[in-house]
Parts: sequence; structure tokens; C-alpha cells
Amino acid sequence: MSQPISQVWTFPSDSNPDKQYETLRYTDGALSCNCPGWTRRVAVDGSRSCKHTRWIDLGQSERQCSATHQYQTQNPPPHHAQRKIISPPQLGQRKLVG
Repeated sequence: MSQPISQVWTFPSDSNPDKQYETLRYTDGALSCNCPGWTRRVAVDGSRSCKHTRWIDLGQSERQCSATHQYQTQNPPPHHAQRKIISPPQLGQRKLVG
């Protein structure tokens, strides 16, 4: 997938305590997982799903996952960047900058 990753969840395997699976959310909102349920099962319409992606969709992922990481998708402007004044301040008012 060519989309950047926005968040990752790590889930422990139910059948093997030494295994972990990663579920990814891309910046366009799509999900993928590297578990057997995701990689081996494809619905007739071409969609995929597994219990890990369903937990995320249902808002249950934080209870089930062992770790999560959210990636910053946009670079913040440098702190030394010049800001443009949107409107000149009137006497006793603040400057509005953008």
C-alpha cells in the first residue's frame, strides 16, 4: 500500500504467546493486518477483515492490544518560521497571526 501509516497496534497471538501481529491504519483510514485471518481470507467483494481490525473498528483495540503507536502525519512548521500578520492590531488588541 502506498499510503503513509498513521497508527499501529500490536496484538498478542491467542494460540502462540511468542507471536505478535501488527495492525496498521493508513492516513486514508484503510486498515491491514499481518495475522492469518487477514492474509488468508478474502471476501467475495475483495474486502478483508480479521478480529484485530474489527476490534479497532469497534473501539475495543486498547483493551486487547499490547502496544500502540501513532505517527505524526504532517510536519509542524519550524519554531523559527516567520508568521504572517493576518490583520494589523488596533490599539489595545492582540495581533492575529497565521
